Amino acid sequence: MLQGFSLRKRIIAAMIAGTLCVTAVLSGCGNANKDSDNKAGGNTGVTSSERTEASDGSETSKGELILPEEPVSAEDVVAQSDHYVISRAITSYLFNSYYLNYRDYAVYQGLDATKSLKEQYYSQDQGVTWFDYFMSMTTQYLEQLLTLCEAAYDSGITMEDSDMVSVEVSMKSIRDAADVAGKDLDTYISEAFGEGVTEKGILDYLKLTALANKYYNRVKDGFKYSEEDYEKYYQENKASYSYADFRRFNFAFGGDNAEASEDEKVVQDRKEKAKAYAEDLAKCKTEKEFLDYIKKFLTEHPEQISGESTTPLQGEELAEAVEKAAEETLYNQYAYEVTSEAGKWIFHLARNDLDTTVIENANSFTVLMITKSTYRDESISKNVRHILITTKSHDDSEEKALAKATEIYNEWKNGEKTEESFAALARKYTEDTGSKATGGLYTNVLPGKTVTEFNDWLFDSKRKPGDVEVVKTAQYGYHIMYYLGDGMPAWKISVDNMLRKTDYEEAYKTIAEKYEVILFNEVIQKINETEPYTESSGGVYQQSQEPSSGA
Repeated sequence: MLQGFSLRKRIIAAMIAGTLCVTAVLSGCGNANKDSDNKAGGNTGVTSSERTEASDGSETSKGELILPEEPVSAEDVVAQSDHYVISRAITSYLFNSYYLNYRDYAVYQGLDATKSLKEQYYSQDQGVTWFDYFMSMTTQYLEQLLTLCEAAYDSGITMEDSDMVSVEVSMKSIRDAADVAGKDLDTYISEAFGEGVTEKGILDYLKLTALANKYYNRVKDGFKYSEEDYEKYYQENKASYSYADFRRFNFAFGGDNAEASEDEKVVQDRKEKAKAYAEDLAKCKTEKEFLDYIKKFLTEHPEQISGESTTPLQGEELAEAVEKAAEETLYNQYAYEVTSEAGKWIFHLARNDLDTTVIENANSFTVLMITKSTYRDESISKNVRHILITTKSHDDSEEKALAKATEIYNEWKNGEKTEESFAALARKYTEDTGSKATGGLYTNVLPGKTVTEFNDWLFDSKRKPGDVEVVKTAQYGYHIMYYLGDGMPAWKISVDNMLRKTDYEEAYKTIAEKYEVILFNEVIQKINETEPYTESSGGVYQQSQEPSSGA
């Protein structure tokens, strides 16, 4: 379960998330030539044997087209492949989606959000404006989108009902945003994404995006790896997947941070005492001895916790603070790094459990004890399906939300009682937009990555594949859980992701060589950003308190 974030960010992230979720709205068209009177209408396609002159004078074969609500003239075509075109309005939609998603980053880099992007430089030396920056992102994704759709077309991949779920979720997010902004949908879309962008255009594009993603997933999921493949990659890239657990405690003496008026001998005495304590702590042979020494030291030197400028803690308050400070010395799953002195020592090849060392710093001595020497994360993940019913969508009534969840659970129980029937119910009922399209499926979920109640149920040692139960979480509402079983260990999940990423990138190079995507720069340069942000501009630009995602 993903933590909630603003509706604005959720909408844009849903449209841009992932390597392939490129969000330009598809507009198909008839002949992409300079004759604006030559229009295509209806939902009939043009056969692949027909040829038309593109805006640059070249000939382009065209097959079945996905047509827009309104015909698109050649002057409005931004990108074109054999079977698809992208209009200026749709490019504006994607361009402004990128801008809205990355505006905070751009402002941090110096952009003035109240001024035109075309009047501000991302790199003045290279003559690149912020408009150029976001448009480059846009056109790169348009090329990828059309390439994948052409590949899907040639592979005979079509859209099915289950593929439409992600389209419906994205459209609902946009409608919800319009409601939050207090605007009708057409006005909201025009203000947020640019003049000429329509609901129909967005819908058509989202279908095309879903088609591209379907092909992408078929390619990515088609790679098969053996245990030897995983192990070989791990051994060759061990540092990237190595961790260590250790305890760390500092004995401060002042040093370079001491006041200039302090007597040098006073500082030196403190340094020698700190060093003596550090060397004593480093002599500990067990983790318990290490902790006991720290607790004793802090109890005798309460100022180390409360600071010399305040009244030292005493009694029960001191005891609690000592216990907390001792536990905070533990560093679990510290990722491999050799840039710090601590990292260099921790990840030494010959390091063993319970090894200790003392590191001298400018104003302190640091003592380290290895509690678990270099290892890879063998944590076992879990696979689960769930159906989320939020209290928020049921008048903030837990009773109503529970009743709905129970009703759905009984519908499953009184039916076929299979994973497939559960997935169908998830696509129909779940309010978790992140898993609706996949039938509530989450695979390779690692410990601690979900909300507490969800995590506790999923990782219960008594859990068996096929378990189904209604679980309440304080943050979201009621979940009908379907436990599938164990997933991959953590290290293998990371390796698998990297292998697929690498292999897909190689496969895409071959795919891209087969298809030509033409970009029309003269049309691209006519695209305008939406109005610069002002406090009164409203819509998606208005700073407002928006509801959080329920999943």
